[in-house]
Amino acid sequence: MEESTMKRLRLLFIFSVLAALVLAACVPPAPTPAPAEAPAVDKEKFTVVVIGKSVHPYWSNVEKGVRAAAADLGLRDDQAIFFVPPQEDVARQIETMETYIAQGVTGIAIAPSDPNALEPVMKKAADAGIIVTTLDTPPVENSVSLVYIGTDNYTAGQVAGQAMLQLLPEGGKVGIGRGSDTALNALQRTDGFLDAIAGSAIVALEPVNDKEDAARALELANSVISANPDLAGAFGVYAYNGPAWATAVKEAGRAGDIKIVCFDATTDIINGIKEGVIQATVAQREFDMGYKSVQLIYKIATEGKEKAFADMGVVNGVIDTGVDVITPANLKEYEAQLDAKGIPHEWTTEGWEPPADAFRFTPPAPSAMHPALADGKITIAWIPKALNNPVFELGRDGAFAKAKELTAQGPYEVEVLYVGSVASDMAEQARVMEDMIARGVDAIGVSCNDPDGCIDPINKAVEAGIEVMTWDSDSPNSKRFTYLGVSNYDGGLAAADLLVRAMGETGKVALLTGVPGAFNLEERIRGFKDGIAKYPGIEIVTTVACYDDINRGVQVVEETMQAYPDLDGWFFVGLWPLFAERGSMPLWEEAARSGRLKTVAFDTLPVELEYLKEGLLHGLVGQKYWGWGYDTVQMIYDRIVHGKEFDSWTDSGMDIVTAKNVDAMIEAWETSDFTKPLPDPF
Repeated sequence: MEESTMKRLRLLFIFSVLAALVLAACVPPAPTPAPAEAPAVDKEKFTVVVIGKSVHPYWSNVEKGVRAAAADLGLRDDQAIFFVPPQEDVARQIETMETYIAQGVTGIAIAPSDPNALEPVMKKAADAGIIVTTLDTPPVENSVSLVYIGTDNYTAGQVAGQAMLQLLPEGGKVGIGRGSDTALNALQRTDGFLDAIAGSAIVALEPVNDKEDAARALELANSVISANPDLAGAFGVYAYNGPAWATAVKEAGRAGDIKIVCFDATTDIINGIKEGVIQATVAQREFDMGYKSVQLIYKIATEGKEKAFADMGVVNGVIDTGVDVITPANLKEYEAQLDAKGIPHEWTTEGWEPPADAFRFTPPAPSAMHPALADGKITIAWIPKALNNPVFELGRDGAFAKAKELTAQGPYEVEVLYVGSVASDMAEQARVMEDMIARGVDAIGVSCNDPDGCIDPINKAVEAGIEVMTWDSDSPNSKRFTYLGVSNYDGGLAAADLLVRAMGETGKVALLTGVPGAFNLEERIRGFKDGIAKYPGIEIVTTVACYDDINRGVQVVEETMQAYPDLDGWFFVGLWPLFAERGSMPLWEEAARSGRLKTVAFDTLPVELEYLKEGLLHGLVGQKYWGWGYDTVQMIYDRIVHGKEFDSWTDSGMDIVTAKNVDAMIEAWETSDFTKPLPDPF
């Protein structure tokens, strides 16, 4: 297959694989004979170990693939070892890896229950000269795993979501059961499912995690059904989740009423389809995962990595084994395909016939590939208001980080161009955007200096076929596809509340803004003024602008302190002057240290946290700066690659920081971990 075709694998997957509804699992090709010269590894000394997740029929099918590959390759049983713990057990997987590292086996293929936890021992194996691959669950980014063999889980999750859409055209509540909140396959399937139903009348409940315990999965399914008497559907992410939902549905007397879509084609799932309890399942080709894991490691050991990769169609470190959608309407066809190709199964449709009105999944009509994908590379121009504002550098780093992740994930290379005017200047920003249009970038993410000034360059870009979204500062009347940012109006209200809590309900207040007219700043000011309007004893005496310039910010703050020596409060709509050297604003600092002047500000950067710890600031409204870049690149990627639609505004969320929770925010910066919720600020 040509490289350009392989790069389209993700987009074409749904339509090419499912066009016939049931394309049988690919028959594992006969092993390529070893070259005439002596192989790198003596066949008699070759040993491969395949490590699964838990005892379950799904993993029994993987083992069958392992055994079939061993037989085809002429290996003894002790040369192709298959192991699974009784239930998901990361420690047991690590222990098993350690055992076989000590034995010096040739290769290990593992389905990591927790990719992050398994990576160190996988690296230990690789350092010991052992060939390491993964199956079923993708490894972490930049893993030592040479190849991931398994399903494109995000796309497969989308297929499951499309099936649910067809089963519930009127919408309704849908429960989600899965075995992990950390395993990438579980997360990707869930994300694909949720993205497929987004914008429909289907409401997905919060996923419940059974930690790969089938008994617990049943308990949780029963609880969800009991708590939601109007439940219309259920999605099972792991192989045992579908049967758990099926049992719970039958026990509740709601078979056929609650529509079940699940994963895999184990005997209990097929029986559920025959009984009319399960309406559709997205069947992975787990037999192939086991077979190809053994085959790949054998070929690498005996013929070398380059030839093995070429022979087995490895693309960007992945062998996609594909999926089939099985429903009552095509179950017999699926069985016939398996039988014709020698794929073993323990179930039969003999004596069973589907009902006349049996559900049949209809693949969505294929849409044209986005032009941006033609060369296999997505180029995104990430444009801040100004290059001289350090806050934007965090977003830049987030954009670069996400581009690196997506490139490593494949199949497309993602490039981010960090471009902009040195200082905030709408005319210069428009010229930068026009340069990017002329360069032919695929997408633009921009923080607009002026909402109206951005309309023309954004619309020109869209008319040229370039995807455009805004972040931080919007141009709502342009043709951008979404705006990512906080509700700046709500942020302004929050700032007003913080200042009133600090200074009381009377006093004189000044505002510092950046570029007058910038939509995000104007919305913050509007929200702040509306919040302060509730307190007639507070007077806003002036609003000064620094045009996003640090030194100018220092200057206008000090000039305002001279003009209003009895000032009681400040609202810094941005943090510009706080980037200046300590001592640059002596009048402001003296008044703040005396306790007479209270200041609240937008943003929660480390420099502001220091001021807050010292008592010079009294409250912060924080944005998700890293997300300006990180999330923007992901959203553009999803729109180009997956055709995902977004609402006009995408809320990035905000943080409220005071003296009560500032230490937690400082820790987040020190550890680069912003995943933990902040303690209550009051």
